[in-house]
Amino acid sequence: MKKLFYIVMLFTLLLSACGKDTQPKEVAVDKDTSVNDIVGAIVKNKYTVKEEDKGIVTISIQDTDVREGLKSQMLKDSTKIFAEISKLKSVKTPSIVWSAPLAEPNGKEEMTEVLSIYFNEEDFKEVNWAIYNQLNIESIATQYKEHDALED
Repeated sequence: MKKLFYIVMLFTLLLSACGKDTQPKEVAVDKDTSVNDIVGAIVKNKYTVKEEDKGIVTISIQDTDVREGLKSQMLKDSTKIFAEISKLKSVKTPSIVWSAPLAEPNGKEEMTEVLSIYFNEEDFKEVNWAIYNQLNIESIATQYKEHDALED
């Protein structure tokens, strides 16, 4: 009976170890790295990157894997993305917009903007992105907006 218990425990531990890694991945940024490369290395969701003149960058991410802890993972990934793109001289005013499927009153699910984070050039430069894992992105962003569905 003890052996069966240990086998079940080992199996459970192995399954939990195979789960999604909640820590953002490290990205090696050099002169050839693009915003697209950085976002693709950090998030596994569908995304688009729009780069405009004067360093304006808008990243749109569609998170179809909605589950508990969605907001905290979005914030971790967003903070890591901002930290990594801060190393690119071409990025001046970045923003990240997250969308997720939310149920409408008629029962259909529709992709809806659930989180929006924007930095103007001055604020983006002032942040010490080297300590990104200690930052509270909600309070340091120039503009921060979240859908009621994400509120704690």
